[in-house]
Amino acid sequence: MKNFKLLITSHSFGSCEKEVFTELENAGISYNLIKSNTILKENDLIDVIGDYDAVIVGADIISEKVIDAAKNLKIISKHGVGLDNIDLEAAKKNDIKVTAAKGSNSLAVAELAVSMMTALARNITQSTDEIKKGIWNRKKGTELSGRTLGVVGTGAIGKKVIELLYGYHMNILAYDLYQDNKFIDSHNGRYVSLDDLCRESDFITLHLPLMKDTENLIDERRFSLMKDGVFLVNAARGGLVDEAALYKFLQSGKLAGAAIDTFAEEPPDKDSPLLKLNNLICTPHIGAYTYDAINKMSKYSAKSVIEFKKQLYK
Repeated sequence: MKNFKLLITSHSFGSCEKEVFTELENAGISYNLIKSNTILKENDLIDVIGDYDAVIVGADIISEKVIDAAKNLKIISKHGVGLDNIDLEAAKKNDIKVTAAKGSNSLAVAELAVSMMTALARNITQSTDEIKKGIWNRKKGTELSGRTLGVVGTGAIGKKVIELLYGYHMNILAYDLYQDNKFIDSHNGRYVSLDDLCRESDFITLHLPLMKDTENLIDERRFSLMKDGVFLVNAARGGLVDEAALYKFLQSGKLAGAAIDTFAEEPPDKDSPLLKLNNLICTPHIGAYTYDAINKMSKYSAKSVIEFKKQLYK
């Protein structure tokens, strides 16, 4: 049987449980794991994609040029959920299958979003920094209970956020082009327009993919619609938020605080003015970075490639 070659660019693939590598070997798949702590750019992948039959990719850029440089590529397995780093049209044109580990990291990302909300409401990171500097400053916080939660995007992650916060007795508003009214009704929520969600919410959390229509979805106009003292959480994609506008409204105090796990450019410039604001919490794209989620994503990605090979050579 022809040797089936797999390139693994996701540095977290198999980093918790090693059994996935044994499963690949037992399926007759030879693999090369690129060890890198940074996201591979287009030129990096063009140089290495070569004659691999499959690739398991994290956030690395699989562009049309990368796909054109691949001689034998048949399947792209996303070690994660979001596919915005993969040129899906180019993959389709070249008859390349694309899979995603759907549902594998929904709870992990949702738990991070809820944790960020709580940290913002109670000034946890600011207080920690001040105490370490010898400052004892008891800041007044905000309770989540009774406040209005705006969830932008009610896919698997947005729904998990609602489920986790349901017990907080928050008033739930939701926005999505594809509405699940049965779910929202069962959690005493309602769908509204995005502008109305911005106007009425005390806490706003984003759970949308990054596409042409969602880039800079939260821009200066939508920030201006928001209540004074609103909190914003983005554990989805950095490009959903206009970062210049975010800086402006955080600095002015219109936004009481923001927590972001994803930036438009990763890693962000260390001199970014955003990073100098003390009402910003930020993490290095760790939404899906738990032992549990990584194991689930790794198993799903490996299974996708193994099953594809079986079908190809049956």
